[in-house]
Amino acid sequence: MKKVIERQIESAGTRRALLEKGDADLSFNLPPKDFAELAKEGKLKVIGTQIDAELLYMDMNVTKPPFDNPKVRQAMAYAIPYQDILHTGLYDRGIGMFGGEGGVTTTAWPQPSPFYADLDKAKALLKEAGYPDGFKTTLSYDVTTSTTREPIAVLAQANLKKIGIDVQIEKVPGAEWYTRLNKKDMPLLLMSFKAWLNYPDYYFYWTYDGINNSVFDDMNYKNPAMDSQIEAARFETDPAKYDTEVKSFITTAFQDVPRIPLVNDYRDVAMQKNIEGYTYWFHLVLDYRSIKRTN
Repeated sequence: MKKVIERQIESAGTRRALLEKGDADLSFNLPPKDFAELAKEGKLKVIGTQIDAELLYMDMNVTKPPFDNPKVRQAMAYAIPYQDILHTGLYDRGIGMFGGEGGVTTTAWPQPSPFYADLDKAKALLKEAGYPDGFKTTLSYDVTTSTTREPIAVLAQANLKKIGIDVQIEKVPGAEWYTRLNKKDMPLLLMSFKAWLNYPDYYFYWTYDGINNSVFDDMNYKNPAMDSQIEAARFETDPAKYDTEVKSFITTAFQDVPRIPLVNDYRDVAMQKNIEGYTYWFHLVLDYRSIKRTN
């Protein structure tokens, strides 16, 4: 293509309409529902690529009761309606990161956690933790991501209510979101993080490492043993030792569960059927150089 026109259009509905009318060749950042419908209709080409080093999750601030109690965090992890979130909330535009079996046997990240929806287990763990009647808390998310976060929050709220956890949903203005993350004052939140480099040690350094304690460690999680493993893995040159260190800190993350993995999202793109050459890039930005129109 000798000339490319890129338009910034705020309304997802307008972007979809332009595609369906043939007035736009390609678009992304539509809601999952739109991509699912467009793929089913078959009039446009929809390509969904698993985003590397990315995870959509629910975080618990481990410095704020009751989430300072590991059993409460485990109870939460067993009370999340994972399948409903993936199917109803995200229209299956992603890969579920739950229900893993056989322990941590790979260094891949993200990978499914061992948790799955089991309200009886959740209730038993709450009772062991000293909260047989549940508790009240607030679940926050960035309002600019409400297309996906709102249905996830509502589904989680309904399921948690079944075990006595009363959740109030807080919609944080986008302009305030990172300020709030930095304050680490939200007890429970929904967010996703994508690391630039597809290495588990890099991902954990930015989101779990208590020494670094970056804005993305909104769990305020500090585990000296894990910190040592992350630091060792970052500079390890022996592949066998690296694998051992990575598997160890992933195992710890699942055991302590300050973060509940939900879904590894797709990078979805919809385009006219005569558009060829779309290439997924780790930075998620469209590369026009390889794109062509076949007729």
